[in-house]
Parts: sequence; C-alpha cells; structure tokens
Amino acid sequence: MNIIELFENAGIYKENRSGFSIEDSEKVRKQFEIERSQNPNVDPDLADNLIVAINEFPKELLFISNNRILYNFFARKNYSRNRFITDYNVSVNDENIKSFIDRFLAKDLDKFFDQNITQNRFDSIEDLLNVKEYLPQNSLDSLNQKLNAKLDFVVNKFDENPSLSSGADTIEFIKYRSFYALLTYFRSEEIDKKIRAIYSKMSGSIVNGAVRNEFLEPMVTSMVNYKPIDYELSNSIRSHKERIDAAKDREYSSSSSSGGMSTWSVIVIIIVVLRLILLLARLGRA
Repeated sequence: MNIIELFENAGIYKENRSGFSIEDSEKVRKQFEIERSQNPNVDPDLADNLIVAINEFPKELLFISNNRILYNFFARKNYSRNRFITDYNVSVNDENIKSFIDRFLAKDLDKFFDQNITQNRFDSIEDLLNVKEYLPQNSLDSLNQKLNAKLDFVVNKFDENPSLSSGADTIEFIKYRSFYALLTYFRSEEIDKKIRAIYSKMSGSIVNGAVRNEFLEPMVTSMVNYKPIDYELSNSIRSHKERIDAAKDREYSSSSSSGGMSTWSVIVIIIVVLRLILLLARLGRA
C-alpha cells in the first residue's frame, strides 16, 4: 500500500478541495490502524508519510488527486473523467511533482514497470507514459534500460541462432504495436541501431521460412509505430509496410472478383428464371 491508496481509503478526497485540515490527519491515522489490523505487513511509516505529504506538500498531493491518470494509477482505481472535473486548478511545477513521486511513490512505480516489462504488457505502461512529464527521471531511466534489455535479448537470439529454428516463441513481443510505441518515448541512435538489426535479420533469407512467415508481417506492421531518429530506417520500415498493405489489397480484390457473380451472370440467371415461370404457366393452362 502507498500513501495515495491510504488517502483514498481514508475518504479524504472531496470535490473542489483547496487544502487540508487537522481532521484529515486524524482520518489518516484511524484508517491506518484499520489497514494494519487487516495486513500486518503494511509499511509502519505509511501514515506518517501521508501526513508529511499533507502538511509539507499539499499542492503536490492535491495535483495528483485531481489528475485522472496519476490518481487512478497510484490509488489502484478506475474512476471516470467526471470524477476529476474541478473548479480548483492546482498550479505546481512539473519538477515538484517529479520530486514528490520520487520521494513517496517511486517504489510502486518501479515495481509496476518491472512487472509489466517482464510480462510483455507494454500497453499498460504506455497508458501511464501519457503523463511522462510528471514521472521521476530515475524511474524513466530504469524503464529505458529494461526496454533496451528486451531489444538486446532479441538481437542475441539471432546471434546465437540466426535461423531462429528454435526459441522464436520467446521473442513473440516483437509483433506487438505497444512495444514499439513505448520505445518511441525513449528513441535514440542506440535503439535505432537495435531496431535496424532486428528488422534486417528477420527480413533475411537465413531465418527459418516458417518463422519468417509467422513473424515478419506482424512485426513490420507494428514496427511502424516506432519513430526512429534515422530517416532511412523509418523509410525502409514504412515502405515495407506499404508493400504489405498493397499485397493485401490485391488479394482482397482478387478474392472479391472471383468469389462474386458478374453482372452478366445475374442477368442470365434472371432470364432463365423468367423462362421457367412462363413455361410452367403454359403447362398449367394446357
């Protein structure tokens, strides 16, 4: 549990709040005792830390409580946008928010990054990076290192087994759009180099044919979501994606023309049906 979860459970939030009172600190201590009775492993300093935040960093705490993405993340909630409509706008320097999160909430943030990178759940991290400007640099640097380690893992797989005749299932994440979208937040010449290596190796003739057929198209389709510094790399990936799209369009057009009936076929069928009706009518009169 972190201080924002305790803040939430203590019922301190209220609409258009502009500050905190002594009563809020009392609510914190009461709620902390409830939490500790249910979970003995709760950080013993949790209540004191939240009270310090209330007394010494009220603007930063209010800012987070009014920010939908930050509050939902740290409070582990999913409140709608309507919950965060307020007439009281808190003006706080971005660096102050970073320092606040670094001091009180970095442990939760780093744990979240680590778990989701390990599980290849890049989309969850991407959502949080919509407020990247408020996240502490130490945590972002750590995330960047983890993402680079994922790329290194793929490159090493190719180096160990250029044909990828085995172990391809361990790099399934190179098909994911969210992986490349997340990498864009940290784009660099180093990442460009690793992306280029992966693209070149997967496109090459050495890779096992079945693996290339399974990986190449979805990888390229997703890879266009990375925005390289290197224009030539960007152009190569985008051109490849356009060729994939063009091939799909041709395939669709071909199947549509062969699978559907032509106008003349429809006319012939109508004529045959009409003649059959007339023949039956004559036989009926006879």
